[in-house]
Order: sequence, then C-alpha cells, then structure tokens
Amino acid sequence: MKLTRHIWLSLPLALVLLGTPAFAQTWNADQQELWKLEELQWKMSADKDLTWIEKMVHPNISFWDNGEVAPQNKASLTRWNRYTSGNSTVLEQEIFPISLTITGNVAVAQYRYKTARETYKKEKETVTGRYTDVFVKEGGQWKFISWAGGEDPKS
Repeated sequence: MKLTRHIWLSLPLALVLLGTPAFAQTWNADQQELWKLEELQWKMSADKDLTWIEKMVHPNISFWDNGEVAPQNKASLTRWNRYTSGNSTVLEQEIFPISLTITGNVAVAQYRYKTARETYKKEKETVTGRYTDVFVKEGGQWKFISWAGGEDPKS
C-alpha cells in the first residue's frame, strides 16, 4: 500500500520531467532563441565568465534570490558574482524548461535546475532549484530584467 502511494505521488513530477523535452521541441523560433540565451547564461556562469552580466542583464534589473533579505540590483549582482565565483566550481549542471511565454517585448521563462559542484573546501555537493526569469527585448536583444528563485530548501 505504501509503495503504491509513493508511485502515485511521484507520477506528476515524472510527467513534468518526461514531458518537458517534447514541450521544448514544439517552441517557436523566439522561444528557442530565449532558451538558448538561458543555456548560454548558465554556461558562462559555470565557466566563471562574468561578462554575461554586461552582455545579458538590463541596467534596471531587480531580482530576488532565495535566501536574500531583499531584491538586488545590477551593481549587487556584479559584486556578489565576483565573490561567489571563487567559492565553488561547477562540475556538471542541467536546466529543465517548464514554460516559456512571450508577450510583445516581455518574456517569462520558468525552469528547474540541478547542479553538481565542488566547494572551496573541496567538498562535492549536488543541489536542485527553480527560477522564474523575466526578459525585456530592447533594440532587438533580449535581456534579463528580473528573476526570482534559487536552491530548494535542504531536507
């Protein structure tokens, strides 16, 4: 009886994760362009290439990561990314799209992620989390204008 309950409770998550790649494949060209931007940002961040901030972030960004006491701006993003990029190394990562909606010059991407990293203490850990990213298109280019999310609580 207990096993059956666990299977039924796990079914919705399995359907989302299994259905996600098929959903992404049906995206239009604009959605595919935005998802490539998401993937590029994650790659640049993992590679400790902080130029993604100047290239991909709108000057008026306001974002709120889990665990922060208040929203932050671009100057704060730059400062803390410089600091945290030296604290760990990404060993592997994957992002899982859930939805990507575009209305005019505004887009919202929602996704989950999984990251394996090594801390400055040489400890390896795997974390999962989620983000909702908001983009604005100016001058023909999509830029991050806001996001909210981060690591899942540790259980």
